[in-house]
Amino acid sequence: MRAVEFDGVEHQVAALAQQNARALPSLRVVLCSSMGTTDPKPAPFKGGSVLFWKLNAEAFLLGSGVGSTIVKPCGLSSGEAGMHGLGVSHNDDLPSPGTFLVARADVARVMREAVIERSAGLRFGLCNDPGAKVPADLPKLLQEARWPWQAR
Repeated sequence: MRAVEFDGVEHQVAALAQQNARALPSLRVVLCSSMGTTDPKPAPFKGGSVLFWKLNAEAFLLGSGVGSTIVKPCGLSSGEAGMHGLGVSHNDDLPSPGTFLVARADVARVMREAVIERSAGLRFGLCNDPGAKVPADLPKLLQEARWPWQAR
């Protein structure tokens, strides 16, 4: 687990940064982590020890000097993209009651939008949100993912 979830992230970010040291402030990485990394002892059915390594990768990336966006999806489903509203949250809170899943295709859409928008300084949970607009306004969703004190 460590080799993929932490060492792999560390090596890829280090290689990117070392090859582009002069352009470090302009670099961007979008990482797909997992909701649940704030639980110090997650049960195996909630992710178990893999979440420890995912959290370490998040911390490494945030401290690397490379602009980053970390997307932390709820449970993943195999549905089509754009079929459900999406909500964002922080600290492993759910965006609204009863939201536990998000389509892999929607996670990919949000990550793609983070690349297009050149987002940085974001770390947020992503789940279906029954009360949200369908299809999601992705640039607006990324703005909603910011903390209140971050520039919008």
